[in-house]
Amino acid sequence: MQKISEANSYYMGLVQNLYAGKNGCLTAFLQFFYQFQISHEMTLADCLKILYQTEIENCLMLGKILQEMGADPQYYSSSRRHLGTQSVCYVKDANKIFLADIELLEINIIDLKSAISKIDNPEIKVHLKKVLDSKKASLKLLKQNYFRANVLD
Repeated sequence: MQKISEANSYYMGLVQNLYAGKNGCLTAFLQFFYQFQISHEMTLADCLKILYQTEIENCLMLGKILQEMGADPQYYSSSRRHLGTQSVCYVKDANKIFLADIELLEINIIDLKSAISKIDNPEIKVHLKKVLDSKKASLKLLKQNYFRANVLD
């Protein structure tokens, strides 16, 4: 594994929060996976399956960045608050699932843009931009499915 040059604890904290913070990739994965398991509507379930699989890839990428900075990708925020499932949205209504997931992805995108703007290291920025692009694609997919579900009803 290649080390990222000029990594510092501030950058590690930003990435750690994106990885396992309250609204981080691990929370998104847990939320999408839970909702996939309980969904009885096939279009929603198919969408959620893509979302949770994408979040696993995002988690792997952020975990790799942390390791390349010399950190351990444990399941806690930069303030050492361990990830808990209380941040997962357990709604069961399809429309509420869509809206909760859209909100979570929008928060993820804002947090990623903020972190990218605060980090000067080009190696880290390249990886974070890949995660950002992934989140934007997931949000687009989710909104398209939400629109289809509400127009067709």
